Amino acid sequence: MSGGSEPAVVEVCTTPEVSEKEAFEQWEAAVAQAYVPMVVTPVRRGEFRARIVQSRFDDIDVSTVSATGQQISRIPGLIHEPEEPVLFASITTHGHGWLEQDGRVGEMADGGLMLYVSSRPFTAHFEQSWGVVAVQVPLAEVVGASGVSSDRLPTAVRFPPDGAAGIVGRFFCGLAQLQHTAPEQAAVLARHGTGLLASVVQLAAGELPREAPGQALTKQRALAFIQRNYADPTLTVDHVAHACSVSRRTLYRLFEQGEDGIAALLRRLRVERALALIRTDPARPLLSIARSSGFVSERQFYRAFKREMGMTPGEFRAGSVPNLAGSPVLPA
Repeated sequence: MSGGSEPAVVEVCTTPEVSEKEAFEQWEAAVAQAYVPMVVTPVRRGEFRARIVQSRFDDIDVSTVSATGQQISRIPGLIHEPEEPVLFASITTHGHGWLEQDGRVGEMADGGLMLYVSSRPFTAHFEQSWGVVAVQVPLAEVVGASGVSSDRLPTAVRFPPDGAAGIVGRFFCGLAQLQHTAPEQAAVLARHGTGLLASVVQLAAGELPREAPGQALTKQRALAFIQRNYADPTLTVDHVAHACSVSRRTLYRLFEQGEDGIAALLRRLRVERALALIRTDPARPLLSIARSSGFVSERQFYRAFKREMGMTPGEFRAGSVPNLAGSPVLPA
């Protein structure tokens, strides 16, 4: 559609009639229809829920996606030459994950914006419930408007929400909301979307970090190890470094982007697990939730939770309500 009409909505979930396997097959088909063919696999067994709300404009698509944990891969066998390459921009609205493309691994979190292309393999991994605003435009249009060739695109690089890319990210988040209330106005604003993404590419291409392939692989291994073991209260940076056969200093250097690097990653994952436990078992004691989320003490849990959420776990539990993806909606 070219704007001015209702967004398309797709919802998939496990039910007594729909098994986990059937739900993932339905979701994989929905992802291929909305974006490009990809392989979708669960990261753990159990209930699965996912939702896409998609608005198609003349030359740009904007959608909101929310789902439980999964891994999404664009493998070489699904990439075909006749297909028109697409540039994707994802703005993480809740949850945490990572994306790998072109030998780089970027963190998807905290309103950050990430670029990736359909013409080359990529993998996105989310351990817990997550949500993004996803934008897709023809790659050729962004390359033409920016003057940056496709091999110099800043793919799999996290752009934080407090810079120019963050302003563009908030534009697309607002556009996705506006489509529900004023679709004609959203269609007018969407005409500027390609130019805004081209501006992000222009600003970022000159500062593109180039990790050696070995560094990118080590970082990916570290992320995978952390996401498998973060709920263990005994997990430390030294354990991660030993598991990846690198020094503590090397590990810190691989995660040096961000406020406090690998420590922030561990904290966020543990708080996200606590959020899910609070929502699914409201009567469970907070000390039990703290220990099951990887915190060594209730005091450490309170401090980390308040730093990430701006409130105590008790305040959060009192004011939260469930949404589709399993992440609480904070009271205004």
